[in-house]
Amino acid sequence: MRPSLRILTSLLAVLLFVPAAHAAGLKVSLTERAQWPSRLDSPKAFDVASRAELAVFVEALAESDARNDAPGDAASVARWKEGMRKVLVENFAKARETCADGALLCEGPVPAKWDALVAASKGALGKLPAELAPWYAEQKGFHQGYLQELVRLAGLFPKVTSEILPLEPSEQFGLELPDRSFLLTFDDGPTPKGGMTDKLATQLRTEGIHAAFFLLGNNHEARLKATSVEQLRALYAGMCVGSHGQEHRSHATWAGALPGMESFHSKLAETLPEGQEKLTLFRPPYGQRNAEVLQALARRGMRNMLWNIDSQDWHSSNSGTKASGRVLSLMLLWRRGIILFHDIHPKAVEALPRIWRETRGSGVRWLDCREQ
Repeated sequence: MRPSLRILTSLLAVLLFVPAAHAAGLKVSLTERAQWPSRLDSPKAFDVASRAELAVFVEALAESDARNDAPGDAASVARWKEGMRKVLVENFAKARETCADGALLCEGPVPAKWDALVAASKGALGKLPAELAPWYAEQKGFHQGYLQELVRLAGLFPKVTSEILPLEPSEQFGLELPDRSFLLTFDDGPTPKGGMTDKLATQLRTEGIHAAFFLLGNNHEARLKATSVEQLRALYAGMCVGSHGQEHRSHATWAGALPGMESFHSKLAETLPEGQEKLTLFRPPYGQRNAEVLQALARRGMRNMLWNIDSQDWHSSNSGTKASGRVLSLMLLWRRGIILFHDIHPKAVEALPRIWRETRGSGVRWLDCREQ
């Protein structure tokens, strides 16, 4: 490839992955998930809905395979698809454990291989009861769009790193968690006093949930100037504090990433909430990191925590209702994971009550960040 063409190709790859703060025009897949006719108020009910969401995504992925969709790095897309197929087969088997005679997507033996899962999913979706037709119409479009998001990220990897694939086995994504177990996480705070961070922390404590907050150096500094160390520690009481870097810039390309981390981590360690002895968690902005960042974390005894369920609450087309619908759909698809919200946006405060309400009694376990 000629040098000029190689440079143009690299630029196009970077432009395709515009950081979230500048990607208002980037399309994300959203759903209100308003058409599912049943509650998720028991493990069996959760599994019925999980099998349904899995089947629709399986259908979408099989259609993508038939079209040979592989934008960008074909090897990375193939690697991601191979891993995703394995996850889907395993998740569907989990969702079949509570099957009863005549229940949705419970016919025949449990599919042990991808081709069998595709056949079972397409067969069941082809004879859905009439009451599920509106749900299928809504969720088919959602899962097609969600698949496009994932394939696009896989096509950019490893030129542009993200949460789509690991760089090292030590990184956390959420799939290492037990079935039905979820960890809530929030990025980019803290907000000014009385803002969304305060509201979320209060909301979480009322619900008895211990979440992880990944603080941004600039915002931490601004909040600390307006309040005391003791008040900042009290803000995150019962929660876990992690680092999101000094500035919201790609830590894979920013020359100041490592010095910024070192300086900010020393300051952040002085304001940890009571009960948190060390700073152990880091999350790079946009999920972009490199080997040097991971090595710097290891030297400090920290680990990189990414996510597998993205609320996309930063996007202008999203709303509290759509963010909750998207997260609920992805909880049913992935069946466990690390959920990403941002405490600088109001949508988490709006979305979480519905998520908690609809999963109550379902067997879902909200993990304590302090035990991770």
